[in-house]
Order: sequence, then C-alpha cells, then structure tokens
Amino acid sequence: MKQYSFVVLLLLVTVGGYAQPLGGQRVFSFLDLPTHARVAALGGQIATATQPDGAYHLNNPALADSIRNNQLSISLMPYLAAAKYYTLQYGLPIKSSETARRSRWAVGLQYLTYGQFTLTDPAGNSLGTFSANDYALSLSHAHTEGNFTLGATLKAVGSSIETYSAFGVLADFGGIWRHPTKNLTFGLVAKNAGYLLKNYGPADADLPFDLQAGVTVKPKHAPIRLTLTAHHLQRFDISYDDPNLNVRYDLNGNPIPRTVSVVEKAARHLSIGAELLISRNVHLLVGYNHQKRQEGRLTTFGGAAGISFGASVQARGFQLTYGRFTAVPTAGTSQLSLRIDLEQLLK
Repeated sequence: MKQYSFVVLLLLVTVGGYAQPLGGQRVFSFLDLPTHARVAALGGQIATATQPDGAYHLNNPALADSIRNNQLSISLMPYLAAAKYYTLQYGLPIKSSETARRSRWAVGLQYLTYGQFTLTDPAGNSLGTFSANDYALSLSHAHTEGNFTLGATLKAVGSSIETYSAFGVLADFGGIWRHPTKNLTFGLVAKNAGYLLKNYGPADADLPFDLQAGVTVKPKHAPIRLTLTAHHLQRFDISYDDPNLNVRYDLNGNPIPRTVSVVEKAARHLSIGAELLISRNVHLLVGYNHQKRQEGRLTTFGGAAGISFGASVQARGFQLTYGRFTAVPTAGTSQLSLRIDLEQLLK
C-alpha cells in the first residue's frame, strides 16, 4: 500500500503543478506519435488492454505488467518526407523476491530523425549540411497488487536542430484495473508531465501533456476485442477553429467563426479500436480517431483521415505487426513492429 500511496501522491502533485495546457507553441510533439504498429492500427491512442500482444508500456506504464522478461520490440515508421521514426522497448529480466515477481521493469527508446538539410548563409551560399533529431529515453516500472496495477515512467527527452537544442525531464503515471474473471480492463494515465529544462530560445513552450482514460473488453463468445480511449481530458474543447474555413459572413462583411457543438467537442476526445481474432496467431485491426478525422478534413470531405487498420501475425518467439493510419485525406503513414521473445528463443 505504501507504493500505491506514493505513486498516487506523485501523480496528483505532478499533474496539478507541472502539467502544461494544450495548444500554443509546443516542444517534443513527437511523443504523440504511435509507439507501436498495433497502437497505430487501433486509432493511435491506447490507455489500456486486456491481453497486450504488443509493447504498450510507453502508452501506459502500468501495462508493463504484461511485458515478459527479455522481450524485445522494435518499430519503424517512415514519417513525413525523409523523416523516420524508431521505437525500441525491452523487458528487463529483474526477478528475485515475491514482491519482485509482482513487478516489472522495462526500458524504451523513441527516436525521430528528420534527415539532412542544406545550411546556407543569408545570400544563399551553401555552408554544408545539418541534421534535426528528437529522442526520448525511458525507464518504466509497474507493480501489481490483486486486480490493480500502478506504473510510472521516467523520461529524458531532447531535441536538436543544427546548433539549437531543447531538453526536459518528463514522467508518465498510470494505473489499470483488470476484472478477476472477465476480459475487461479499465485504465487511466497522465502522460508527459514534467519540466522543460532548456528550450531552443528564450520563449516559453508547452509540453505535450495528455490525460487519458480507457476501457478494453472482449465479449466471452465473440472473436473480437474492443478498445475505447478518451484523450486530452485535461481540456474539454480541443477543436481548432481554422480562420480560412470561415466561409460565412455577416452583413458588414466580417467572417462568422464556425461553432462547434458540445457533442462534437466531446467526440473529438474519443478513439476506438477493434481487433478481429481470426486465430490465436492472426489478428486483424481497425481503428478510428475522431480528432484526426476532423483535423485532417478538407473543406467538404475528409477522405480516409482518422481511419487506421493493420494486421498482426506471430509464430514461436516472434510477432510481426503492421499498422497504417491516415491523418490527411491524401496521404497515410505505415508502421512496422517486430517483437522477439529472446527468453523463449533461448529455451
């Protein structure tokens, strides 16, 4: 119970004191990218899971309770233009006492490289090249007591653009409750709370804080698993009013801002995913993120924006997962993840 009290107290202090609001100038936005192909295929947001087949602890540290010792997960996402996004997650083989058997430790790496750029002087003369990169190194811990699991992740996050750089120390705090007999799990997580120790310049910037809650359920006799996630709960209105879309005008010729209904504002917090369990080793995945749908729309239609899908296959010691999600009507991004169970392979 001491561990529960400590984590809950730390969560309340961190969220209440150091969480930054949504909007404005932000740093470390790459932390919003999916950390695994399964997450990408299920709508891009995951706060809970019943039987995690992928590495989820970078989404909710409490989900590290399901990662196996010496389990390695590697993901690759060709992002925009020449940018590439990599993630690595590994379950540390720490096990000795009875308390340790109810605990799990994991490390993670998120790395986004934007490629090489040409460096020029004010007259346009080439001075060589420079690079831009974002990274996050993390250590996660989860502890289970009964049906409850609490977890925390400590992250060192940095970004560099030519000679400019930013650095911060961030943390995630999460908890899950698993039903003792049914495939039902509830989760809550506060992500990316902390301190920005150094920014690119003197201007202030917001951290990508996100308060999420979710539920995952698998009906007893149905080959499907459903996940519903509510994100950015720290702020009710997360809609963006694009002034270029103000097509109505009053009698004086002034644009009339578009209004967003209460139902629409609530729906923009929701992301839903479904897994069709074809067999024990083959799963099909599909997801929908309403915020991505609305933000990726053109003036009259949205194409496939906000829709995601994928598939997962596994054999002894290996699992390969592919996910694709679309943020704008004309382009999509794919992610490929490979999970390797090193301990099973060694046996």
